[in-house]
Parts: sequence; C-alpha cells; structure tokens
Amino acid sequence: MKKQSFLLGSFALVASANAFSHGMMSMMYPEDGAMMMSQAERVEMHFKAPVKLVSLKVVPEGGAPLPLSIDRSAPATEHIMVKLPQLTPNNYTVHWKTMGTDGHMMNGSYGFMQH
Repeated sequence: MKKQSFLLGSFALVASANAFSHGMMSMMYPEDGAMMMSQAERVEMHFKAPVKLVSLKVVPEGGAPLPLSIDRSAPATEHIMVKLPQLTPNNYTVHWKTMGTDGHMMNGSYGFMQH
C-alpha cells in the first residue's frame, strides 16, 4: 500500500511540474468575465515560459471569428499581444493555442463582454 501511495504521489508531482513548465498563462487582457465599458483594443496574454502563438480567434456570440493579424513566425515569448478591430457590444470568446519551446501544445479559451 505504501508503494502504491508513493507512486501515486510521485505521478502527481511530475504531472504538476509538467503543467507549470509548459508555459501556463499567468495574465490576460481583457480578463476572463470582464465587462469592458471602454473599447478593448487588444488581446494580451502573459505566460510563465516562452511560447509561440499557433492560433488566436476572437469570436462574437452568434458570429464568425474576427479578422486578426497574427505573426506566426514570431519567436517564442512570454508576452503575446494582438490588436483587435473595433468591437460592437456583444459577448466575445477568445480561443488561443500556443506551443512551448519543447513542442508541447497548449490551448484554452475565455470570455468577456464589450459594452
């Protein structure tokens, strides 16, 4: 039983270390759930380790993804910023995908409201 507990504990430590070493997001703008009273001019994400942006989509509720200019050839960085077009009042979902310097793919999404 002790061996099983040790193995399970060791696996949990390795899994959590891998999660943090692969560039987890540490900050975003607009923040998840934000109600933007002034125009959101950009999507900004900060990661704990350098990543390359693979994909970024900003999708209004009931609409198609917004046209964004993304430099996929940019070097890996901890800070990603992409300018947004003029937003109309709506709920928006940001879908992102990045790749760590070790080739590990990460993705996520979050939402905000533009008034």
